[in-house]
Amino acid sequence: MPRPKPKTYDRLNNFIKEFGETIFLADNSVLFCKICDIKVSAEKRFTVIQHIKTAKHIQGLNRLQLKPTKIQQLVSTSFSKKNDFNRDLCKAMLSANIPLYKLENKHFREFLELYTKKEIPREATLRKGYVDDLFLETIEKIKNCVDGKKIWVLIDETTDAEGRFIANVIIGTLTVDDPGSIFWLNSEKLEKSNHSTIFKLFDQSMNLLWPQGVKYNEVLLFVTDAAPYMIKAGKAIKNLYTKIIHVTCLAHGLHHVAEEIRNQYKNVNQLVFNVKKTFLKAPSLIQTLKSVTSDIPLPPQPIF
Repeated sequence: MPRPKPKTYDRLNNFIKEFGETIFLADNSVLFCKICDIKVSAEKRFTVIQHIKTAKHIQGLNRLQLKPTKIQQLVSTSFSKKNDFNRDLCKAMLSANIPLYKLENKHFREFLELYTKKEIPREATLRKGYVDDLFLETIEKIKNCVDGKKIWVLIDETTDAEGRFIANVIIGTLTVDDPGSIFWLNSEKLEKSNHSTIFKLFDQSMNLLWPQGVKYNEVLLFVTDAAPYMIKAGKAIKNLYTKIIHVTCLAHGLHHVAEEIRNQYKNVNQLVFNVKKTFLKAPSLIQTLKSVTSDIPLPPQPIF
């Protein structure tokens, strides 16, 4: 007859006895490596040996010269919750606007490992295990802050380096005595830049803020630029949010006024255009102008 397969709990205890209690910890059906702070596949003995021989495990042994009692304290709650260090690291980097891919930089990782005495997680680990949780936590904080208050909503659409349409949704509280709190609520890639996609984004963002039911009477202001599709989106939004007032950006309106003035003086406009064109990508002419008339500034460059 074939040899009976040992129970999972007994098999894990055998591994702990063989490799030491300072290395592994068992919790019913899971084998946990105290050094690497991860779960280890324990279906077969060779997978455990394979883990022990990994560079990560060996580096951890060299770096963590801890007593068994201290190790036990560090991992006593690891089965019930995610790694607090990984979570705090992810939160700190996102809050400081540091891209998570920076963790793949060898020198940055070595610096963090040296001074924190921790195993630094990979970018993929943080994205898969912690970013979503932090997002939900942040949304919950925003909900608590705007609870019972009137809000304003701003949507600004732009293009990124790859030419994609990106729309950002910012909200803020309306208060009497102070400017109120401001939050970046949502950011979405739009297939097209038109009134229907803006309306859809607005409604999705409000459902994100109030998933149990949108509070239509709490939204009082909608702020955008004066683009025609934004004006059209504002009219559509008013049908649902009856108390909302659509306010367009003053700077955008002034820009339209300046455009109209320029169209009324076409000869002057052409003269300014030709002067700018003369110095565009002409370093020798720029150098000559600076040497002859150092006090005259060059035509202003557009801001991208």
